[in-house]
Amino acid sequence: MNQISFYSALQLGPDVLKKYISSAETKKEKHFFISALLIRDILLVGFSIAFISTLSAIFGSENSAMSVVIFCTMLSLRFVDFGYKASHSLLALAIVFLILLISPQLMQIVPPVVGIFINFISILLIVMMTCEKPEMGNGGLYMFSYIFLSGSPISPEGFTQRVILVLVGFIICGAILYFKHRDKHKERTIIDVFRDFNIHSEKIQWQLQIALALSLLFFVGSFFDFNRFIWVGFACSSLLTGYSTNIHDRLLNRAGGVIIGSILFGIIYSFIPASLTSLFGPLSGLCLGLCSSYRYKNLFNCFGALMMASSLYGIQDAVIIRIVNNIIGLVFGYLFFHFFQLFFVKFCLGRFKKNVA
Repeated sequence: MNQISFYSALQLGPDVLKKYISSAETKKEKHFFISALLIRDILLVGFSIAFISTLSAIFGSENSAMSVVIFCTMLSLRFVDFGYKASHSLLALAIVFLILLISPQLMQIVPPVVGIFINFISILLIVMMTCEKPEMGNGGLYMFSYIFLSGSPISPEGFTQRVILVLVGFIICGAILYFKHRDKHKERTIIDVFRDFNIHSEKIQWQLQIALALSLLFFVGSFFDFNRFIWVGFACSSLLTGYSTNIHDRLLNRAGGVIIGSILFGIIYSFIPASLTSLFGPLSGLCLGLCSSYRYKNLFNCFGALMMASSLYGIQDAVIIRIVNNIIGLVFGYLFFHFFQLFFVKFCLGRFKKNVA
C-alpha cells in the first residue's frame, strides 16, 4: 500500500482494484483499496451525470447521444492511445469524429444498397485508425458510438448544434489524447498503419469481420421494422469486437447477463414505488462501475437501457424486446463469425495461398 497513492488507486480499473483487495495482507490495506473502489465509482458516475447533462442542456436533448459518445471517448483516451505518433493520432481522431457526425445520419436517408457501402467504409476506417492494438478494447467503444448514433435521428436544427458539439468534443478529447500520449510511438505514423494492411493478418481479418458484419446487419435491418434495433447492433458488435476471446463463452455471458438483467429489472420495477424509479439509472451506473465481469456488466447495463425503453413500450414489452433483440444480434454475429472464418479465412485465403505457392 505504501507504494501507491490514493489518487493513483483511483485511476485503476475495478478488476485491478479487486485483485489488490483479494491479495491485501492487512485490514488497513484491504480497506484502502475498498475505499478507492467505492469512491472511484461514485466520482465517475457523478462526473458522467454532470458532464452529459451539461452538454445536453447546452446543445439540446437531441444531442445527448453525442454527449455520451464524447464522454466515453474522453475516458478511454486517458489510458489508451491509437498506437502511432500524437500528431497523426489527432488527425485520425478528427476523421473519426467526422465519420460519427455524418455517416450514421447519412445512412438513414440513402437507399439500403448505398448504405451498406457507407457503413462498411466508415466502420473499416474507424477500426483501422483506432484499433492498432485491438486487445485494448477500442473496437467496442467506437462501434458502440457508431451504432448508438445510428439509432439517434436528429432534426436539421439539432444537427447544426451537433456540429458545434463535435468540435467541442474534439478539442476536449484531442487535448487529452495529446497531453497523455504525446511521447509515445514517435516513429510510427498513420501511413504505416494503412501501409501494413495485410489480408492474412489476424488483426486485419478481425477488422474486416466487424465492418462486414455490422454493415450487413444494418442492411438487413433496414428491411424490417425493429423496435430498438440498436440493441441488435450492440449485441452483435459486443460479440465480435472481443479480440482473441472465446466467442462461444462471450455469447453465453452476453446472453446470460441480458436475460437475467432484463428479468430482474422487470421484477424489481414491479415492486418499487414509481417515485423511486428515477434512481435506477444512477444505481445501475454505480453497480456497473464495480463490475469487472463481462456477464455482470451486461446485466447492469439492462437497467439503464430498460429504464428509458419502458416509458415507450411498457415494462413487459421492453423486457421482451431487450431479450429478443439481443438474441437476434448474438445469433447473427455468431453465425457470421463462423461463416467468415470458414469461407473467407480458411477457404478463400487458403486457396489463395495454395495458388501463390
